[in-house]
Amino acid sequence: MEYQKILKTKVAEINFKKNTLFFEPTLSYAMKLLEINKRDEAGRHELLEAKDNKKAFENLKNIKWNDYPYSVILVLGSGPGNSGLSISKEGMTRSDEAVKLFQAKQAPLIILSGGYVHPAHTPYCEAVEMKKYIMEKYKIPEENILIEPHARHTTTNVRNAARIMFRDQIPTEKKGLITSSQSHIDYVAGETFKKRFMDEIGFVPMQIFQRISPVAIEFIPLKESLFVNSMETLDP
Repeated sequence: MEYQKILKTKVAEINFKKNTLFFEPTLSYAMKLLEINKRDEAGRHELLEAKDNKKAFENLKNIKWNDYPYSVILVLGSGPGNSGLSISKEGMTRSDEAVKLFQAKQAPLIILSGGYVHPAHTPYCEAVEMKKYIMEKYKIPEENILIEPHARHTTTNVRNAARIMFRDQIPTEKKGLITSSQSHIDYVAGETFKKRFMDEIGFVPMQIFQRISPVAIEFIPLKESLFVNSMETLDP
């Protein structure tokens, strides 16, 4: 009942004057729905290159890409299921594996992917907390870490990271690595995951290659990842 009252109030605030553009009332209503549901995650970290990813973005010009077999190490996030926890054990384990690959000089960059997912309305972002973890535990320099703080699913982990690679001019013809748990990589390598891409976002944003270990697999991002669906308000 209280929620209905709030909705009516927000509708009353919308400008329905004749000189407004045709999309403005619905856009205004959508923004107000995000506001009252406290879903502002999509804007919290923008612009990434000027804020959270500033040091890594500025360091890209110094990387000698030919010195590494892979361009990036993409870590698929895993948030804690319980409130009060900032990072899950699975998130730490996946980050540990990424650091091993980084320290073995497999790639000059780690991309940590995952948004504000579990539990609902959590104040903790998976990517941010994994970044804190590997910087504190392993002293990984911030200039070697990019975060992707918007993804809410495995499909958007990959798609959003691919967008960062294209946007930041990371060599997209060079293979990267995806790392996660063994069961998760089993899933990423399978046909079911391709079908899920098509069902959820309408395209496959990457090409999968060889699995180099139980917890890591090669990929390259595809240009399809740049397609923006205006209906996805939480996954920019």
